[in-house]
Amino acid sequence: MVEFQYSIPITKPIPGESAIYRAPRAEKGLHASPDPEKIKSLRDSLLISAEKYGDLNCVGTKQANGEYQWKTYKTCMKMAENLANGMIALDLVPPIKEYQNYELHLFGVYSKNREEYVITDFAAILYGLTSVPIYDTLGIQAMEFILDQTKITTIAAAPEQIKTFIAGGKFGQVKNLISFEPITDSALLEEIAKKGLKYYSYQQVIETGMQKPQKPYHVDKDTLYVISYTSGTTGNPKGAMMTHGNLVSVIAAANGIFEVDSSDVYFSFLPMAHIFERLMQALLFFKGCSLGMYCGDATKMKEDILALRPTVMATVPRVMNRFHDIFKGIIDGLGGIKGWLARHALATKLSNLHYYGNIDHWIHDKLVFSKFREAMGGRMRWFVLGSAPTSKDTLDFMKVVLSVPIQEGYGQTESTGASFVMIKDDHRGSGCVGGPSLNTEFKLKDVPEMNYNSFDKDEKGNSMPRGEMCIRGPGVCPGYYKDEEKTKEAIDEDGWLLTGDICQLNPNGSIKIIDRKKNIFKLSFGEYIAPEKLENIIKLCKSVSEIFIYGDSFESFLVAVIVPDMKVLKEMAEANGIKEGLEEMLHDKKIKMLVLNEMKAAGVAKKLSSFEFVKNVHLDKKSFRN
Repeated sequence: MVEFQYSIPITKPIPGESAIYRAPRAEKGLHASPDPEKIKSLRDSLLISAEKYGDLNCVGTKQANGEYQWKTYKTCMKMAENLANGMIALDLVPPIKEYQNYELHLFGVYSKNREEYVITDFAAILYGLTSVPIYDTLGIQAMEFILDQTKITTIAAAPEQIKTFIAGGKFGQVKNLISFEPITDSALLEEIAKKGLKYYSYQQVIETGMQKPQKPYHVDKDTLYVISYTSGTTGNPKGAMMTHGNLVSVIAAANGIFEVDSSDVYFSFLPMAHIFERLMQALLFFKGCSLGMYCGDATKMKEDILALRPTVMATVPRVMNRFHDIFKGIIDGLGGIKGWLARHALATKLSNLHYYGNIDHWIHDKLVFSKFREAMGGRMRWFVLGSAPTSKDTLDFMKVVLSVPIQEGYGQTESTGASFVMIKDDHRGSGCVGGPSLNTEFKLKDVPEMNYNSFDKDEKGNSMPRGEMCIRGPGVCPGYYKDEEKTKEAIDEDGWLLTGDICQLNPNGSIKIIDRKKNIFKLSFGEYIAPEKLENIIKLCKSVSEIFIYGDSFESFLVAVIVPDMKVLKEMAEANGIKEGLEEMLHDKKIKMLVLNEMKAAGVAKKLSSFEFVKNVHLDKKSFRN
């Protein structure tokens, strides 16, 4: 049985901290580029790919007939060059010199994944522009803050998002809109003009660029590729400044871990606004892979997958859980000999996984599980999973049902995402997030107030360091845009990113996330939640006396325990014709819905994002203080 070693110490521990650890292959130095002589920026990487894979499929979009139509690397590169030329010629990305020594050419992108988004990203990479992703879950207040802080004058968007943007209110200094599709809605065009905004079609900008070629701006490893704003927990969102060098280091790290080549087809549905999808695309384009875009409707994901037949897919717990529930429901619903055979095959494969680390079975895969593989297109050979933890049972089930490796990873936007990752063949490692990538070193810092220390031991007396995860390396961003205070809080003088995550170091050098230093947590799609912020808002509701909000990374929604104001609760019941005693009211579904509706109104008034709304409550008359 193969034993995997994920990290090794390269220093001795010091008081209050563990040793510094690296991946065995990075013992003598962290990897900053897959080819240090030739690739110093994403621009270098993209140009090499265009030359090497020029006639291969690059980006594909599903057509009305259900088939994918593809553009080659050469075509995408030419379109990107002309788009960038047009943006510069039309003065849509004027220089902004407001922060440190940066001269930035900023523009916003507000769209779901689509080929035009990818080509716009290429344009920024090739010509030294810096994009600012905008997405719906930011909320209106956060969006207004971002527009004001960045002072972008142009936003590229799909018509659907343009409607949302127009209805949003304040536009900062935005003057121009580039629509990824021609706008034929006269009412929308009138509204754009009425708001004093100028409209350009995507194709119009490209055609302008064809006629007016421009000189690219300087691009090197320190050029800002994207300012990635977190949705924030309390206060304003923070804009992590991601450089070309940050992403190139991820390519270098992933190049030896994620085994892909130009024959692979990737299904792109995770938001390009977030770092997880961007790092995946950076690696896949470096390897000459083909990226098929989802249609934009999550309910039609099954049809997209069957049409594309991908070999590679990055996903998050919420989607993985959905696949698990569907497949498990099918197996549980089988009767007779088919049901017995399916459950026997599942039990056999799970046993083989737990004892031998094997996810394949020559007969069960053919007789029982082939239909599940066909439901994923029939060619899937690799999943990468991130954003939040997934239960071990779910991962083990999916591995044996699909006979596909699932590599979990862990990182933060500030560390360019993939700081830790599982080894592809370590099928028994579910429950940890692997070890450091080749561009990352880490240490654990004591958190004595929470009883986590670098000298901790397990129940057998073996060393088991625990503490706050601190990350350093070329993947760590230089800081937050126009926010020196928050930058100093997050990244110390020695370049260590203080993640706030409490981790445990396992004997084989792998990492398990066990707690959070601050009172925030993630939901299953990766959204950060600050319960105290939400509790302070909901406490304003008349029916709420005390509240405790709870969520975890295995679920997609929040719940709450509420001690209601019994007098107000009784008045609400009477006003709605509910005639019950106080004890019965606490369990009445109608009463719970009235309380939830009041909480929802408070959240709407404070412009909370959809994932910040509590979906279920337990009412209890006993005070938390008793």
